[in-house]
Amino acid sequence: MLRATLVSLALALGVSAAAAQPAPDLQPIQPQTALEEAFIEAFRSPAARPAFRQQFLESNVVLVTRTNAPDSAPRLTPVPGGQAAMIFTSSELLNRQLGPQAPRSSMTGRAALTRLRGQQVAINFGYEPMLLLDAEGIDGFLGIPATPDSAGPSQ
Repeated sequence: MLRATLVSLALALGVSAAAAQPAPDLQPIQPQTALEEAFIEAFRSPAARPAFRQQFLESNVVLVTRTNAPDSAPRLTPVPGGQAAMIFTSSELLNRQLGPQAPRSSMTGRAALTRLRGQQVAINFGYEPMLLLDAEGIDGFLGIPATPDSAGPSQ
């Protein structure tokens, strides 16, 4: 069974909650993108969770990095159980949480999770809902096959 630490999204993505601890001063997400709408819907409805996982993997997300260099290491933040890299579902959420000058790299969710394999990840850190995935949770997401539309142009 996949293990993930979920904050305000307990069981919303079909993974077990290792520790659900509400963080103080979480800001509610006001969805601005289709991915954020899917994230909120996955929080509300178990039936929407597989679609969110697939959409997350195929959508552009924003990974917070230490510098703006393309190969920069991810910026880590303290979370229950250690430290996690931060991924936001939009630049707007990242800007509101960390400021517009925060270094970042945009890529698909699949590329971001592949880059962070073996670590912990906080999706939409500081917001409600927020999702924390451990290494096994990341592997669970990455185990979802790519759809033909997400695989890029055919050769």
